[in-house]
Amino acid sequence: MLFHQFLNYFKLRRNLHLDLSRLEGIQRKKLQTTVEHAYRNVPFYHRKFRDAGVTPSDIQSVADLSKLPLTTKLEVQSTTPTNFVSKKSNPRTGIRRRTSGSTGRPLTITVDPKAIDFETAMWVRTFRANGLKVKDRMAFIADPRSFPRTRWLRRTRVVSRRYISIFDKASTQLAFLRRYRPNAIKAYPSSLRILADAYSQREPEISPRMVFTSAELLDNEAKRLISSAFETEVYDNYACSEFGLLGWECHQHEGYHLNVESVAIEFVKHGEAVAPGESGEVVCTSLENTTMPLIRYRLEDVGVPLEEPCSCGITLPLIKVVEGRVDDFLTATDGKIIPPTVFFPYPFENMDGVKQFRVIQEKKDKLTFQLVENGNRVDDAQILAKAKRKIQDLFGDDMEIEFQIKKRLDRNSSGKLRKIISHVPVHFG
Repeated sequence: MLFHQFLNYFKLRRNLHLDLSRLEGIQRKKLQTTVEHAYRNVPFYHRKFRDAGVTPSDIQSVADLSKLPLTTKLEVQSTTPTNFVSKKSNPRTGIRRRTSGSTGRPLTITVDPKAIDFETAMWVRTFRANGLKVKDRMAFIADPRSFPRTRWLRRTRVVSRRYISIFDKASTQLAFLRRYRPNAIKAYPSSLRILADAYSQREPEISPRMVFTSAELLDNEAKRLISSAFETEVYDNYACSEFGLLGWECHQHEGYHLNVESVAIEFVKHGEAVAPGESGEVVCTSLENTTMPLIRYRLEDVGVPLEEPCSCGITLPLIKVVEGRVDDFLTATDGKIIPPTVFFPYPFENMDGVKQFRVIQEKKDKLTFQLVENGNRVDDAQILAKAKRKIQDLFGDDMEIEFQIKKRLDRNSSGKLRKIISHVPVHFG
């Protein structure tokens, strides 16, 4: 297993500076293999191809994928596992993953070991490209269920790794970091935000060279606070349970480099591909997982593709920004769609009393704000009236606003903390 990870890494490292045409050629060849495999061995996709009147020979490029209908999370959940799993796969070797269920609908994905090795190599390429060195110490703060099960994987001699439960108290996590003194930390943005508050007050000796975030939307305010507290650079990563690492930031921070060797990504709006610079729903096709390949799968995220290459010299294509999940977009009373990257931390950016907040849109004309105090009382009539005016300037004077004071914001079962929850349907595809 470790040998395959190293082999994949050295191959992937060479791809960082290939001509775009060569990268597209690698992706195109993998796509054709995936489509042929799914058509022959996955009952769900055999029927989907047949119903659409499409054969594998009709799919020669990413653009040709539009000939097929989209695959939704609900379809995968509603179909028996044998309908989505390849007939050629070994059920005893498949590794099961569950999505976090942040939309209330957790999903189980089966991944073959070779795809896991490839994904690991993708992460190593990202870390190394951003300055992680051999024998560096790296701390991972995550859901314990995602920790490697064997000790030798935790303590590989390439990079010393230690794992911390995201459910531990901040004081426990900081005590571990103080002892371990990692060169790099990887965690959810919300977890690092909590640590940053405590760290800036009590733990000046912890000094990682870099911090990596993933799994949640990293807004500019959180990125600034984490970077300032740890006095280091923050690199965000775009990843999910279904496809692993999709994209990553380099030191130029001009966007996310897309891992075209492992996934084919489309950006779709009203059924058509969007132009560079335009928002579209993220639609993914896996190129590595032969056990449960997903084709034209609606990830329920929204992103913006970028045409210009990154100034760092890496030729992997860029997505300018990952704007959030479809159900993280808010709707004004006039129907205008508000992305989370625009909204945070707008209403409370100059209010010292607000440590954290979450907004919930239960219906089109009502927003509920859950506020966590930062040592000062925020349920002051003037403070809340000022915030309400800002919110209604953006969402409409007829938007009903409710404020709730909380001791803390609850996380979901995997430790993620959603800052925006909308139950108002938003349609991008």
